[in-house]
Amino acid sequence: MAQKVQSIWQVFYVGKGVVTVAIEHILILESDETFAVRLVQALKKIDSFTITAVPTVKEACLHLVQRRQDLAFIPVAEGAKIIRSLRAVQPDLRLVLVTPRAEVEIPETYAGKVQGVLIKSLLNVELPLILQQAAERPYLIPPDEQETIAQHPSLDTGLLTNTLHQANLGRLIHTAVFSHDTQLLAHWGELTGSEAAAIAHFVGRGWADFSGISRVQFMHLPVRTGDQLLYTQSINEDDYLLTLAALPETPISELRHQARRLGRKLANVVQGQEPPPTNLLGYNGHDGRISYAIVWQAVAPLPSSLHIPLRRALERLAVENACILTHTRVKADMVHLVVTCPPGRDSAWAAWLFKNGSEQIIQQEYGIMARLWETGYYAVESDDPLAEAELNLFLEKDYLTDE
Repeated sequence: MAQKVQSIWQVFYVGKGVVTVAIEHILILESDETFAVRLVQALKKIDSFTITAVPTVKEACLHLVQRRQDLAFIPVAEGAKIIRSLRAVQPDLRLVLVTPRAEVEIPETYAGKVQGVLIKSLLNVELPLILQQAAERPYLIPPDEQETIAQHPSLDTGLLTNTLHQANLGRLIHTAVFSHDTQLLAHWGELTGSEAAAIAHFVGRGWADFSGISRVQFMHLPVRTGDQLLYTQSINEDDYLLTLAALPETPISELRHQARRLGRKLANVVQGQEPPPTNLLGYNGHDGRISYAIVWQAVAPLPSSLHIPLRRALERLAVENACILTHTRVKADMVHLVVTCPPGRDSAWAAWLFKNGSEQIIQQEYGIMARLWETGYYAVESDDPLAEAELNLFLEKDYLTDE
C-alpha cells in the first residue's frame, strides 16, 4: 500500500487557473507533543517526507520564511487566525485542519480555504486518503482576466457571469459552475471560488475520455458536510461544461431539467448571443409555481431514530406529488420545510400533504399508532428557510394556522 500511495506524491499537474503539486515538505503546527509525534510517525510510514513540527504560530511562520512547505497540518482551534498568518507568508500553502473528534463542528467559513480535514482518532485510517486528496485537489490561482479573454475570444465573460447570477439557486441545487476543459470561467452560488475551481478541475479532467453529453458524479469538499452531487452537461462540442452542485438527495430529473434550461442560455452566450434577463432556475412566479416556508410542531419530542425516516418520507411525498423540497429540517420538536408547489397549489395543500402524508407513512412502516403532529401550522411565501428568531416566534400557537 505504501508504494501505491507514494506514486501519487510524485505526480505534478498544471492546469489552467489551478495547480496541484507533489508533496515533499510538511509542516505540523501542534501544541500537543504526543499527537505531533504520532502524526510524524504515521507520515513516515507512508513516505520519506521532510517533516517539521512546531508548537506555535510564530515558529511556523518563521519556518515558512526559511523554507517553502508543500503542506501544513494546523489545529481547528483559532484556525482562521492561523490560516491568515501562514498564508501571509506563503499564499499557496496547502492546509489540512486537525480536529480532536468527529462531532466537532467545523465552521463553513473554512470552506475553500483548506485542502482536507483530519480527525485525530482516525489518524491511521484516513491519513493516506487525506494526503492523496491534498495532493490532487487544485489550489486556485486567480486567473488573469485578459488571459482568459485571449484564450476564449468569443466569450463575453461579464455576460457569462451575469447569466449565472440570474440563476435563482435553491437549497438543493446551490451552485452553478461554468468551465472550459479544467478551467473555471464563471460560477455562482454558495460555494467559494476555490471550491468552484476544484469542481471544474474534477469534472474536466476526465471529460475528454467520456462519450456522453451529461454525467453524474459525487465529490467531497473539505469542511462541507457530506458529498456534493455534481450534474455536468456539455454546452457544445468545444468542451464547455455546465456543472450544477447539489445535495445528494436532489432528484436527478430536477437537475437535468435545470441544467438544460440554464445550458441553453449559456450556449447563446458562447455563440455571442445575449440572453434575455430572467430567473433561469427560479420558481416563484414562473408557470404558477410558488415556494413556501412551512413549519409545524410535534406532539411529543421525536426520537432521533425517526429523523432520517421522516426526511425520506417527506422526500418521497415531494417526488410523488410534483413538488420540489429545497430545505428539510427535522428536529425533536418540529419540522421545517421550504417547498415549491405545482401550479395551482397553495400552502394549505402543501401543509396537509406533508403533515398528514408523513404521519401516515411513519405510522404504517413503524407500527406507531400515536399522533405525531400538533394541530395547525405556519406558512409564508418564501424561497428561503425561516430564521431562528422567526421559528421561535411562529411556533407559538397563536401564530399557527388551523387545519
